[in-house]
Order: sequence, then C-alpha cells, then structure tokens
Amino acid sequence: MIRSKFRRPLAITVAFASLGIGSAVAGSTWALTLEGDGYGAFLGAALVDSGIIAVGATNHRHMPPYSGDALFVWVDLEGRVLAEKTWGGRGYEQAHAVLEADDGGLLIFGETDSYGAGDRDFFLLRTESGGGEIWMKTYGSPWREWPYGMLELENGDLLLYGRTQSRRNGPEDRYAVRVTRSGAVVWEYAVARGRDEIVLDALELPTGEILLCLIRDQDPLLIQLDENGEEQWLVHHRLPGWQFASGIASATDDELFLAGFQMSSDGSSQVDVWLARADEAGSLLWETSFGRRGQDDYAHKLVALSDGGFLIAGLGHGLPLFKIDALGDVIWEARPGREAVYATGDVLELENGDLIIPAMIQLDPGRSYNPVLFRLNAEGQLTP
Repeated sequence: MIRSKFRRPLAITVAFASLGIGSAVAGSTWALTLEGDGYGAFLGAALVDSGIIAVGATNHRHMPPYSGDALFVWVDLEGRVLAEKTWGGRGYEQAHAVLEADDGGLLIFGETDSYGAGDRDFFLLRTESGGGEIWMKTYGSPWREWPYGMLELENGDLLLYGRTQSRRNGPEDRYAVRVTRSGAVVWEYAVARGRDEIVLDALELPTGEILLCLIRDQDPLLIQLDENGEEQWLVHHRLPGWQFASGIASATDDELFLAGFQMSSDGSSQVDVWLARADEAGSLLWETSFGRRGQDDYAHKLVALSDGGFLIAGLGHGLPLFKIDALGDVIWEARPGREAVYATGDVLELENGDLIIPAMIQLDPGRSYNPVLFRLNAEGQLTP
C-alpha cells in the first residue's frame, strides 16, 4: 500500500543573504537546508504557482541497504517551507524530476523497488496540485533500471531516460522511454551491447529528433533518434584518458555543447570540468577543461540561460558553478556553499535572472546527505 502523507520538517536552516537569518523579501537570495533523519537529497525542482516544488528522497544512499521514500517540498520564492509530503511503498523510492501539469497538478519521475516489473523500475506519478496521487505507472524490465532525467518534448510528451539491465548482474544498457502525459508508452529504446552505456542527458532538436548524451567505456557517446525512437546515427568519441559527458545543450542551430568531467592528464588524478563543442553530426570541434586546483569538480548539469549564456552546475566543494558564453569561454565561477561537498540536482532560472538550484550536501560520503535549496543571484552568489 502506498504511504503518502503531509508532514512538517524536523529541522530547517534558512540563511537569508539580504536581511539576515529569519528575514526575507522578494528578490532576496537564500539557502534552505532540511536537516534530520527524514531527509536525504533534492534531485529536481519546478516552478509552480506557489513558488517552487523541490523533489528528492528522504534517504539518499549509494550503497545498500536502501530504504526511504520520495520527498516533495513546496517552498515560496522567499525561502519559506509551505508544505511537505512523502510518497512510497515498502521498498525504496526517490523522485528525480518534476513538471507542473496543465491543471496545476504534478508529473513526478523517479525510481521505485516497491512496484513494477521487478528489482528497481522507473515510475511516473501524476498528482493533484497538493500532491495527492491520481495515478502511478512504472516502466522497465524484470531487472534493474536507474533514472537520470525527464525531458518535456515540444508536443507535451515526456522522455524518461537512464539505464537498464537485460539480465541480472549484467552490464548497464542505454534506456529511454517516450510516454504521453497520461503515461502511455509511445516507444521504448533499450539496447544491450554487452558493455556499460548510460544515458545521462537528452535534447530535442527543432526538427523533432532527439539527441541522447551517454557514456561508454569512460568516453562520450552521442546518439540521434528520430521522433519514433529509431536510431539515426551514433558517434563514440574515444579520447585519451577518460571523459564523462553528463550534459548537452544547443550552442547554435547546428552546433552543440557537451559538459562533463575528466581526469587530469598531469598524473595528479584530479577531476576537472570538461567542456566540448560538437557539430550537428556529433563530431568534436574542440574540448577544454577547468576547475579549482587541488579539488575535484564534476559537471552535472548544463543549462541554457535567457541571456544567451550557459550555466554548468556540478558536484564539488562549495557547489561549483561556472557560467560560459556562447563561445564556451568562462565568464565567472561561483561557489555559494560552505566548505563541504555539494551535488547539483537541477537548475531553474527566474525572470529576473536569479537561479534556483536544488542540491544535496554530503554528510557521510555515499551514506548520508541533507537536501539544500538555493536561490542565488544571476552571478551565482548569495548576496550580502
């Protein structure tokens, strides 16, 4: 039976940068941290009528035993928690992404091992505006699926993507499912090549084709699908060392940006942000890397901004953020978090250029995290 209930947070820390702790005004910047045993991570967010809906997990772990529920938290634009809800069954649930539906309800994408075909599966949950369940559907094989993201397509369909397994303890296979907003499957794309291939991001082109951004053998892999899910081309970039491409965005009408991370070639084993530009056929035009010396910086998200620039948001000390221009040059770097390791879940941009970033802060590596929600100014800062 599904457990779904409202609750109040165990502990909240809100640092308001404009007027001091405990005060807030429209346009202020802030960092909201939820603390306690009932909190794990924020992995996605969306703008709704009341402000922001952030979704994630009550317990976020990278190793067994897994347990916990999907977590939904409504926050206004001044950083005040309005409501909170958990959803899940007897097993393990996490919510990875959320969209607002036409009637003010929610479409929430995540992973479940309480329901579905077996082991862990994708779930798509349709709710009322307050989070009450209307329906829930699962997608996947009898083995394990891991979700990485949800892309809203031009016609309103949703692309759910990540990885799957074709057999127990087998390699991780590329996986994407296109569904209608009612959850009906339009097509499923699952390919087993006998090696690990993971879809980390996706992009819809103006012509309706879909680009998938993957990793294979620690290198970038780009695949173009037509609107029916049929593979049109595949490009595997076999580069020296290893590069993970975790984000894709349109740089121009016929060129792409790829962002991810790579191991330093100087023998230090440092991890830096990796940025590349590719043509419309997926061929790399150039690549570069950057980051803070002596610390590891991983790019998780690549998001186009309204002013023509792009934000790279990642995992690392202080929550590493890098804004690049249309040429790929770094305009600024910011680390709005304190001296701890943070991981970005998503990036939203407000009309005034402020940034909403759901994230998590690491307490015990691989085992314990707290959800953090930032409102930053257009330069990625908590303003004084």
